[in-house]
Amino acid sequence: MVFSRFSAYAATVLLSACAGAAVADVVTLSDGSTLLGVVTRLDEGKLILETQFAGTLEIDAEMIVAIQTDETVNVGVDTGDRLVGPIEWKNEIDRAVVQTELGGIPVDVKRIDAIWPKDGKSPETLALEAQIDEAKAEVEAALPKWEFTLEIGVLSKEGNTEEFTARGKIEARRKTPKDLLRLYVAGDYGETRNLRDTAEVFGGAYYEYLFTKRFFGYGKIELEYDEFENIELRLSTALGVGYYWIKKPEHELKTRGGVGFLHETYLPEWNADGARFRVDPKNTVQSELGLDYRLDVAPWMQFVHGTTYYPTFESIRDYRLVSDTGLIFPLGDSDIWKLKIGAEYEYKSLPIGDADRLDQTYYANILLDLK
Repeated sequence: MVFSRFSAYAATVLLSACAGAAVADVVTLSDGSTLLGVVTRLDEGKLILETQFAGTLEIDAEMIVAIQTDETVNVGVDTGDRLVGPIEWKNEIDRAVVQTELGGIPVDVKRIDAIWPKDGKSPETLALEAQIDEAKAEVEAALPKWEFTLEIGVLSKEGNTEEFTARGKIEARRKTPKDLLRLYVAGDYGETRNLRDTAEVFGGAYYEYLFTKRFFGYGKIELEYDEFENIELRLSTALGVGYYWIKKPEHELKTRGGVGFLHETYLPEWNADGARFRVDPKNTVQSELGLDYRLDVAPWMQFVHGTTYYPTFESIRDYRLVSDTGLIFPLGDSDIWKLKIGAEYEYKSLPIGDADRLDQTYYANILLDLK
């Protein structure tokens, strides 16, 4: 009884194995190897065979000596015609036979362009879909994309030193493969021992258009108020050209130069007699030379730097130099919350009144980056 049950079980296993082998396609190679699996595609000189023992195999068609499929496949020939049915391919006689509903049809193997599953997509259809996907990707890349960044930093001290400092910046960027638009507004406010010692607001717009992959033209306008630099209004404009020396997604270096207009009006001052007076406004032509650099040092750290030199046409001694350098780190696993630490410097060669020539700001800001 036990023997008969074992025999029945063995027979079942053997029949299952034979049945599995019976439905397998057979591919014979020029080195004598025989591969069992399912032929899923022959196109562009490559045969794709799905196997149970080695997964998906890609075989050079020149190595194939014979193919025999049990399942119905599509067979495309160089005339553009298509035959449907199981195929038996033998290179030694330069013939393949496709068992169609009308019977076996012989085909010269050299004229077979492609093989694909009965219900699958032809190579032409796949190529067309790939072209459509590529065109869609190009259209999507060309569409304007807005990105928003919010920066906030607060410092408060009490005790021996009472100090409060707050700074913030909002920036919107719209970028396409051909141009870039930036809109931004920022401000700094600070007190020491309940006395205000920092009050500044500035904003502007910057537009850049690529004439080639690296050469671009740009225009910008900036407005600024700075109480402790005695600036009631600083209006600065520029038109110029620039060049990307490095232009990669993770690494970028560009320089720019232009000419523009500078208008400054100043806050009232008091003379030695206590009388209030105003310094005459300044209106002059100025130029600018700038450098912008960005490097993704690692997936978790980005280095950014920008420096701009603003000499006026009135005197080579009259200029401003502004720079900002920072490191940006993600906060935990977040893609939108980041920490930015850095330093800003603004040097004014001929300050108004008692204002210092150099303004220095060291910061550690929380950054919200929405793309």
